[in-house]
Amino acid sequence: MIAIINQIYEIQRKSIENDFLLTERNISRLFHELDGMGYRILIPSNETYNENRTDIEARLMSADASIITKVIKPIIYQENNNQLTLIQKGIVIVE
Repeated sequence: MIAIINQIYEIQRKSIENDFLLTERNISRLFHELDGMGYRILIPSNETYNENRTDIEARLMSADASIITKVIKPIIYQENNNQLTLIQKGIVIVE
């Protein structure tokens, strides 16, 4: 399921980058269905980077980098018995 979520996110990211927004509604519905299955997908774009975060792996582009500018893979949690478990760390670029 992680591979499918990553592919859906990649399609969404490429669609937005190329101004091909015709699929946005369908992709949003897919994310909604995944949410209903207990998956929580977080995309930390434009968030302030903190080296204490345990849910992301970051590539710092400079020593004073502080903003997450690109998300390569989203953060994925799965909910079981009302408890969230991290099943994939996000991979991000910080500038």
